[in-house]
Amino acid sequence: MAEIKDFNRNHVLLKGEGGKEEKSMDHMLARHRHVKIYTALIILSLLAVLALVLYVSWKSKVYVDYEVVQQTEWTKSEDSRCMNLAGTLFTYSNDGMSCTNTKGKVIWNQTYEMQEPIIRTCKKTVAVGDYNGRNIYVSNTQGILGTIETTMPIRDFCVSENGIVAVVLDDSTVTQIDLYSSMGEPGKPLASFKTTMSQSGYPIAIDISDDGTQVAVSYIRADNGNVSSSIGFYNFSAVGQNYTDNLVSGYGYADAVVPMVHFMEDDAVFAVADNRIMFFKGRQKPESISDTLISDEIQSVFYSENHVGLVYFNPTGETAYRLEVYDTNAKKTNEIAFNTEYTDILFDSAAIIIRNDNELVLYDWDGRLKFEGTFMDRILCLLPMGNISRYTIVTENSIQLIELQ
Repeated sequence: MAEIKDFNRNHVLLKGEGGKEEKSMDHMLARHRHVKIYTALIILSLLAVLALVLYVSWKSKVYVDYEVVQQTEWTKSEDSRCMNLAGTLFTYSNDGMSCTNTKGKVIWNQTYEMQEPIIRTCKKTVAVGDYNGRNIYVSNTQGILGTIETTMPIRDFCVSENGIVAVVLDDSTVTQIDLYSSMGEPGKPLASFKTTMSQSGYPIAIDISDDGTQVAVSYIRADNGNVSSSIGFYNFSAVGQNYTDNLVSGYGYADAVVPMVHFMEDDAVFAVADNRIMFFKGRQKPESISDTLISDEIQSVFYSENHVGLVYFNPTGETAYRLEVYDTNAKKTNEIAFNTEYTDILFDSAAIIIRNDNELVLYDWDGRLKFEGTFMDRILCLLPMGNISRYTIVTENSIQLIELQ
């Protein structure tokens, strides 16, 4: 009996010793896991620090020169002009228009005869017509969409991304605004409404939403020597059918002239008068969200789908000009003082671009100067590439891809 007890006792002791070994092994595994976790955390921390250093270095980098990475021969006719159309080169003259990619390959071309072509664009779509003419040619970066024929002389027009054109037509008594589809039946409008000086005034600016369902019109009116303006918003979707003449909202401005109104992204619309800037929002019925009076004289207005910039003289400052930039929520996001005698200002996702025929100045969206340089060849057109250091530049005889250094 004693031997059995000793055997059981020894057996228990062995199990106890085994338990100690199991506890020791668990401890070692846990410690190994902790070491791996701490090592991973240290590596991630170092990588984060390195990324931060590289980011700060990149953000603070100032470019001082440029290199031509790629160059393609390109010949422009003497009287033609060119512009950026959604990353392609759009060229037009009195005799026709064409679209070319950045490699110099012609995508399409269209001939016509005009006295003084009027160009209207919306993202990748372009419309070309002639004042007092009766034809509007509509295309996009892929090809020709169609030709619109009007029944009366053209005074002004605008185009949507899907090729719908709103045209201001004039006769002796009334002003008519028609909507046409570039792919519809020639001479037959999708919708139409008329205005008179006594009712609304004379339309001096017009724009259409990307989808072609909304039209904004700025009217000017003179009454007993007093000038006033109004902006009317017309909706041609099912919602607008419930309103007289599809007029869903309107705003009046005494002692003001509003020569510009434009649809932006995020259901936003901006308008600029000689003494104020206004913003509206609403997919179906735009409503005023901001009306800011301006005391200084506006010299120029530039805009993109997300930003609008006002340029003023800067007589009391150290620079010649001042640029104020607003977003679609009417918030002033940037104010930049500069000296460059500009011909164009672009709002790219990577930079604010100020240029003329030979000079280029770049600011990032934090207001830091990133590049200021002069080019030997005359710049006809500049196409941003979405990268602050890379641009396509069009000169008299070449298309160049450049990289800032």
